[in-house]
Amino acid sequence: MYVLRPLKVDITMDIKLLTTRTCHCSNIEQELQDLGLAYERCYAEDHPELVERFNIRHCPVLIVDEARVIAVDGLMEGQIKALLASGD
Repeated sequence: MYVLRPLKVDITMDIKLLTTRTCHCSNIEQELQDLGLAYERCYAEDHPELVERFNIRHCPVLIVDEARVIAVDGLMEGQIKALLASGD
């Protein structure tokens, strides 16, 4: 028998959504809001230091706790939660 356990996401994470001014990523923002996660939206054009520091080649990405970079372009609903909960 399988038991489904809810994924737990640490709501104290420092999350930055790095995007571009032309990015249409309202679905990503909505999922972060639905999860009750605070985040800061940063534009790559205004933060070249983040792009360089994390070697970003595509947007949008989440930068978590100044240590993890998660590419979120094209993710389906629920996948962001799973990636944040996994710690990978």
